[in-house]
Amino acid sequence: MIKSLKNQLVVALGLLVTVIGIVQGVSSYQLSKTGMSALLDLRLEQVAARMRDGYAEGIPENPARGSQDDRDVVVVVWKPDADLPFRTTDPALHFPRDAQAGFSGAEVNDEHWRIFTREEPTMTIQVAQRSSVRREITQKAATQTLWPIAVLLPLVWIAVALVVRRSLRQLTELGAEVQAIDMSHLQPLPTVGVPTEIAPFIDSINTMIERLATSIEKERKFIADAAHELRTPLTALQLQADNLAPHIVAGNQERFQELRKGIARSGKLITQLLRLARADAPMNGAPLSRVDLSEVVTGAVADVLPIAIARGMDIGAEEMVNAHVRAVETDIGMAVKNLVSNAVRYTPDGGTIDLRMRRDGEMVWVDVIDNGPGIEEALLPRVFDRFFRANPDVEGSGLGLSIVKAIAARYGGDVTLKNRSDGHSGIVASISFPVEEVSENVIAPALNT
Repeated sequence: MIKSLKNQLVVALGLLVTVIGIVQGVSSYQLSKTGMSALLDLRLEQVAARMRDGYAEGIPENPARGSQDDRDVVVVVWKPDADLPFRTTDPALHFPRDAQAGFSGAEVNDEHWRIFTREEPTMTIQVAQRSSVRREITQKAATQTLWPIAVLLPLVWIAVALVVRRSLRQLTELGAEVQAIDMSHLQPLPTVGVPTEIAPFIDSINTMIERLATSIEKERKFIADAAHELRTPLTALQLQADNLAPHIVAGNQERFQELRKGIARSGKLITQLLRLARADAPMNGAPLSRVDLSEVVTGAVADVLPIAIARGMDIGAEEMVNAHVRAVETDIGMAVKNLVSNAVRYTPDGGTIDLRMRRDGEMVWVDVIDNGPGIEEALLPRVFDRFFRANPDVEGSGLGLSIVKAIAARYGGDVTLKNRSDGHSGIVASISFPVEEVSENVIAPALNT
């Protein structure tokens, strides 16, 4: 079953043209045969007319047998009351003298002949031609009419494919625009110059985009408002816990510390929710600046360096490129830092985390490579889902990668997460941004513990 609309149109139109071409070819073939047969009959009549005009006496009285080519017409002239032909171009052939006037057929010497008989007062003229020769001539002429169709049909298929492709080019462009729609790019599709047949479809998609944008905006506002409303009571709860700390008896200290950790985790979750709401929000003319990505990477390493040192990790930014992106610097810093923090969180004590930058076309990539346990392949497609955690035993909100993906999409970039394929366990987390200005690769001084 052909699922492509373009292929369906090409096949349908191509088959239609092919059927028409075949019907036209058969018709032309038959008409050509009929026309050629009529021309050959006309030739017999013309030869008979010439014999009547005095050319009969020009035929030798005793022509040599077999001197005439098989493809030539045969002429026999009879005089009234004569038993033998007055003149003949081939004495070996004896046509029936009593043949009816006009055209007729007869078997002579085991061959079928087409005979034209003309009755005159002074003579009877018969002009004949072999039917096999007539068939050969008519078929050859008719076959020649099929060559143009045989040549044109493949060209018509190509023309149909090109016309359909050109006609559906706008659909392809619209499809690319629809594919580019995401939470950060909810722009309606253009309706100017859209064919009438697909205008209702475009209007439906635009209506859906408007509803989706409204729904996402309501969700974002709800998350932001809820986080703001929760921040105040949590802050108050934290202050109360701090005030109660000196009054907690030794036997309850362990439970009290668990309470404080729970309050801290809730505070971090609220902070992450606010960051996610900001990442999902439209740009709305936010001021952008040239961000030196290499400085962002080294800054992210510096931020987590104390934790890495405390856990005996080897972390550093080694291979760097001098690249700038047009963005809000805090967004880029948050995205890179989230990837680095994730690597620190999931890498065991004494592990290694490497950061590197690379250029790929018009994009610059930041790779964060760790030697942790990695992630099950079945879980990789879900790592960017909100509140999803690949390892529930590791503390976290499950929002870090969602924030990274939202920021990357906001600036036309991408983010990927995959297991290492170099024979070591661990994850390669990569984020990309469009390059505003790139110079040649430079090796930056390594920043390692």
